[in-house]
Amino acid sequence: MKLAILAGAVAAVTLASPALAQEDRTAGGKFIAGAIVGLDSVETEFDGISESEEDVVLGLTAGYDYETESGIVFGIEAEYTDSSVGVSATDFDVPGDRVSVNAGRDLYVGGRLGFRPGRNGILYVKAGYTDASIEGEYDDGTGEISDEVSFGGVRLGAGGEIDLSSNYAIRLEYRYSDYGNLELFGTDTGLGVSRNQGIITLLGKF
Repeated sequence: MKLAILAGAVAAVTLASPALAQEDRTAGGKFIAGAIVGLDSVETEFDGISESEEDVVLGLTAGYDYETESGIVFGIEAEYTDSSVGVSATDFDVPGDRVSVNAGRDLYVGGRLGFRPGRNGILYVKAGYTDASIEGEYDDGTGEISDEVSFGGVRLGAGGEIDLSSNYAIRLEYRYSDYGNLELFGTDTGLGVSRNQGIITLLGKF
């Protein structure tokens, strides 16, 4: 998924750069805000065995970008997304038991660094901190218990941005988030949680 998204972003920016019309000067600072839609794939891994499940992710983003005269872009951004992805694993503690993990809201704050290969496009990388809310359920065959926790991780991403006009743009982006091991009921379950996302963002720039 990530290779297809990155290749699509590079191709879109490269092809769009000479074709779209906008103001000649792009340097300076702008506030940005936008709506996010994409595919969310949450993966759990335990004892070398991994499972994943995909669903739609929706959200909002806001931030600030500054572009130099040479076309280097520096940005900061915050993001709120929500997903209904759920994954489960069996036999992770005792034979026949089952643990399920359901993703909830995800908060992100981080930075972007990019460059403008043409007048109407930007290629960029990003990194930051992500805090996910996850609900866990455990059933050992004698009863079920549940817990909801939030825990942090690191997000890395890359993508392309195409200017639709001087005040609007669209992004195609891949990002990977690693949350480490899931802790439920005050115990480290040893269940590693990560997610891959491919998203499209429609941005306004002001």
